[in-house]
Amino acid sequence: MEPSSVPTCPRCSAPRILRPECPQCGVIYAKADALAARRASRQASPPPAEVAPQPEAPEEPPLIDPAWLVPPAELRSDVLPERTPDLDAAAEEMAYELRLYTFVLPVTLLVSYWAVSGPMGFVVRLFTMPLHEIGHAVSAWLCGYVAFPTLWKTPIFGQSYLLAAAVAAGLGVWTRRSWKHRRWGQVAAGGGLLFLQLVGTLFLSRPTQLMLFSFSGDGLMMVLGTALMTTIYAPPGSYLHEHGLRWGFVVIGATSFLDGFHTWWKARTDFGEIPFGQNEGVGLSDASKLVEHHGWDAGDLIRRYVTVGVLCLAFLAVLYVVQIVRMRKRLAGRHPTEPNGHMKPG
Repeated sequence: MEPSSVPTCPRCSAPRILRPECPQCGVIYAKADALAARRASRQASPPPAEVAPQPEAPEEPPLIDPAWLVPPAELRSDVLPERTPDLDAAAEEMAYELRLYTFVLPVTLLVSYWAVSGPMGFVVRLFTMPLHEIGHAVSAWLCGYVAFPTLWKTPIFGQSYLLAAAVAAGLGVWTRRSWKHRRWGQVAAGGGLLFLQLVGTLFLSRPTQLMLFSFSGDGLMMVLGTALMTTIYAPPGSYLHEHGLRWGFVVIGATSFLDGFHTWWKARTDFGEIPFGQNEGVGLSDASKLVEHHGWDAGDLIRRYVTVGVLCLAFLAVLYVVQIVRMRKRLAGRHPTEPNGHMKPG
């Protein structure tokens, strides 16, 4: 029977004793064992296998033309991008206004004519009647009379020079402010109204004033409607333009104008269209007052109302052309054209 092997020191191979260190070389057994185990583990592990090289991925084509990456001085003419014109906000606004000037009035008048002449014309009258009553009141105010327009009736009381002075002062302030801001259209309107007030208050007889009050229902309704339609040309920055009031005014104005003008235009060929008779709670209609109280005949009645309407249309036509021509000139000044007729880029 072979004797069992005796453990030895890992460094000097001397027999081990029951102590932590070797008596022969003084090494600590635990540290020497750990060092020997690490050496044996390194000798037993195989060398790492060589990793096979991976094939290179094909090169993707560039996302942009390399010619665009060269310095600007070396760019070829065939790869230069087309120049886009600079944005001109003012010119864009002018172009938008030009489209409005071209289409709003004709379209609004056409739609209003359809509404007034159609089967629902009596409904339209509910919305145009206030302007009719305001026409009565305005003529009374310009003659110095106290008047209060309501939906269906305008009570007119006696003449008041205090009211006349207040109206004149208001028109004077408006005219002066318009002059200061060089708003020549408003200057002409304010000065004209001041002249009319002077004549109506001081020089017209009472029967003539009463005749004017009756005529001014439909007569001034057409004039005021025309004035409201002109607000579509309110300049940018004005209160009417910035708050969008011109859109409502142009619709009210076109409908009111055509409500009056359509009635009297049809009366040219059909006297039955003349609104004779009495209005409930009001009395005689305006047409009946003018014929019975002031001696007008039906022909005079129709001719004078139609004349007012035609003059309003002629004024609108002239203003329409002038505003379009003016806006086109302003646009041409913003974008001068080249000799070949094309617009230069901004």
